[in-house]
Amino acid sequence: MQLHAGTSTLRPRLRAFLTKAGRVAVQMALTPAILAAQQTARVREPLPLDVALSLHSINLRSPIALSPDGQWVALTVATDETVTRDTLSSVYTATGFPLADGISRMQATLTNTSTGETIRLGTASSSSWGASWSPDGRQLAFYSDEGGTAGIWVWTMTTRRSTRFPGVIARPFFGFETVRWASDGRRMLCKILPERTTIAEANAKGATIPQTTSLFKKVAADQASVVVRAFDPGATAPISASAGAPAAPDGGSKAAIVDLAILDNATKQVTRLARGATVQSYAFSPDEKSVAWTVVRGSEPNTQQSLFDLIVHEPAGASRIVAAGVRLAYGAEWSWSPDGRTIAYTTGGQIGGGEIVLASVRDGSARTLKGDGHTRFTGENAPLWDATGANLYAIGEGKLFRVDASSGAALALDITPAWRARAIATPFGKPTIWTSDGHTAWITARASDGARSGFLAVDLATGASRVAFQENRVYGGLYTLDANDATGAVAFVSADQLHLQDVWIIGTRGKTQPDAPRQLTRLNDALDHYALGESKIIESRGADGVTLKGALLLPPGYQAGRRVPLVVYAYGGVMGSANVNTFGLLGDAPQFDMQILATRGYAVLYPDAPVRTGSTATDIARTVMQSVDAAVDQGYADPDRIAVMGQSYGSYGALSLITQTKRFKAAILTGVVVHPDLFVDYLRSTGYYEHGQGNMGGTIWEQRSRYYDNSPLFSFDRIETPVLIGQGERDGSEIATDIFTALQRLGKKIEFRLYQGEGHILRQRANVRDFWERRLAFLAESSAS
Repeated sequence: MQLHAGTSTLRPRLRAFLTKAGRVAVQMALTPAILAAQQTARVREPLPLDVALSLHSINLRSPIALSPDGQWVALTVATDETVTRDTLSSVYTATGFPLADGISRMQATLTNTSTGETIRLGTASSSSWGASWSPDGRQLAFYSDEGGTAGIWVWTMTTRRSTRFPGVIARPFFGFETVRWASDGRRMLCKILPERTTIAEANAKGATIPQTTSLFKKVAADQASVVVRAFDPGATAPISASAGAPAAPDGGSKAAIVDLAILDNATKQVTRLARGATVQSYAFSPDEKSVAWTVVRGSEPNTQQSLFDLIVHEPAGASRIVAAGVRLAYGAEWSWSPDGRTIAYTTGGQIGGGEIVLASVRDGSARTLKGDGHTRFTGENAPLWDATGANLYAIGEGKLFRVDASSGAALALDITPAWRARAIATPFGKPTIWTSDGHTAWITARASDGARSGFLAVDLATGASRVAFQENRVYGGLYTLDANDATGAVAFVSADQLHLQDVWIIGTRGKTQPDAPRQLTRLNDALDHYALGESKIIESRGADGVTLKGALLLPPGYQAGRRVPLVVYAYGGVMGSANVNTFGLLGDAPQFDMQILATRGYAVLYPDAPVRTGSTATDIARTVMQSVDAAVDQGYADPDRIAVMGQSYGSYGALSLITQTKRFKAAILTGVVVHPDLFVDYLRSTGYYEHGQGNMGGTIWEQRSRYYDNSPLFSFDRIETPVLIGQGERDGSEIATDIFTALQRLGKKIEFRLYQGEGHILRQRANVRDFWERRLAFLAESSAS
């Protein structure tokens, strides 16, 4: 059997990069028996770009929702189609569809949990998303831009038809900003455009047309819109086209100004509670006489920390701030107490302390629950109350804690050290913890080895827990986990190395051992045709005695001991080994689908890359190269055919690597947002470096040497690795332009591709295809030069 069926049709240089010996016979070596059987019937050939670009995924920030009777599950699917950005806004389309979760056309769907029947909400030509069930399950609210503008639609179970709420334009941003129903099944709480404001006017607020627009030629819809600027010191005539002026900053926050309103679906009356505000998250009080919401206040000076005001609107019609300028991650990490007198929130974000704070609705007084004095609760999850309001439950440092609301004392429940708790199964928006039998809660968890996910059954009365089941898969998070009172079922999103995300379900009611997971959706059956690469953990011990891991994706049918070309995905501060069971190592996005490389004969390494304050550049090189050496020493990687890739902050890591080692034959950067001169970058984003991901721990005046030592620019003369940059026009091209200018001045091989209309991540189908084709060719050219 050959490496893959398409090898003979590849360019000669690409064949040379893949294998020096030509075609090599292979056999299944790493796959467990069950996966080997699945792979036997699959075709071993390169995953076609058309297939990779046609995959569907689940919007992980739009909650999956079981119907009250447990017979249906609603979800939002990101299709393979893309929507057109507004010319003025990078955060909304001209129809008002939000782009916070990507530019894929979204499709709200219902799947019957018994029969598998699927119902699509909205038309095929429109986007629909964010479905939310009424309490009685007879209606389903969702957003759709059918008809040309984003609206709130209500689907009725009996008629299976949808009608639009008249006179308002929906204005959600994140996927979790769904309609919140009142218990009467009539009133709906949601975000809408301010009165007498059009979508075009809202989109234009604070936005500026990128100055690069005039550079791009008009192309057909199925063609990439790209400007290429390249310098090759070995070429007789360098290819060059001006990359133009930098893209203007985005005015996204101003475009997110909304009214928060209650819509009465019976009378069609609209009651606006907040006007012209940057509302983030919202919920009725338990008695539904009040409404609380968060508003984006701004950022804490010299940090990346977002600040929010927590506001309550009372029955008398007045609104007041009960907590001002609090540190939250997304503004959704709060919950009402059962008696409606208190709101609990978990501080989070870049410098939030991970504390649970109780804010009095009556007078705004706040009390921090100190817990055991050092536990940091996960700032992405709202604390959950028990039914009495006496205790709260929260996840912190991989454990589930019960926190006494009066004393603040925190008790870590009996979570085995071999597992780390991730998320609590509770219906989205419900402020109290869900149990299947009055005392058993269900928690998703990840094994400490990073290879397994599972469910823990936790007895809230005794604190004891047990692993209900486990598997070599990756589970979704907070918004892709739901539980049902009527049936005791828990629905969740799951994926593995060979399969993208789908919704699965387990039964828990009255069972000491839950039902085996049952798959409800099948979004990407086309993948079943192809043999895909499988991943494993490799370990290494450095000279300092520290053991690091890495996730290594190998070509399909890999034969032990055969050295193959290696592509390293470098991202400082991330433990890449945790992605060992993630599809293609990096998930569903086609621009990062490393199965495209694996099925073409490459191995892909995602290493652990912990960094220390003030030494990011050297730490990235030390940790990444430790795993690279392990891949070579253990017989997987060809030491003469190693390349590096980096996206966003990872592009800084890749630049840091190639200034410190000559072992990489190619470097591919995307989403370049960190300037290689940290002194320049500091002045653009002081908080990023003082108290953020930049990790310098001080100002340029306090830590002058740190900024110099961690600036790759001052070592660009050492670079011998050819560099390819793929950048979105709306992501700011000035940094990529500076990198190009510096490397060209030094006579280094560099290519810069600027894509029209793209943001931080390339998403338009034609552009993604163009960059993948160029990426593959660049790897081959660089290795053969």
